[in-house]
Amino acid sequence: MDKLILSPIELDALLDAFRAVVRAELKHQHQEEQSDQLLTAKEAAELLKVTHVTLWQWEKAGRLQKHKMGSRVYYKHSEIMASIESLQRYEKPNIRRAKP
Repeated sequence: MDKLILSPIELDALLDAFRAVVRAELKHQHQEEQSDQLLTAKEAAELLKVTHVTLWQWEKAGRLQKHKMGSRVYYKHSEIMASIESLQRYEKPNIRRAKP
């Protein structure tokens, strides 16, 4: 018996479908773990590629929300990623002016 056919699905197609489902579930699980992750101010600044001062200014402007635990400040990874997406939506296009 060379190939095993289950209903109308061949074994290779079933395995491919199974692998796709497992990959999607692992990716979803990884994203959930990252979204719950708390970052220090230093880690958040490195992720956003900005200085601590810019991070503080964005807090004051309401772009980022800080979470305090005792005297320490943390940022949620999911909130940082959401702020990046919102900034990219409103980013001005690079328009070059013609030389006269």
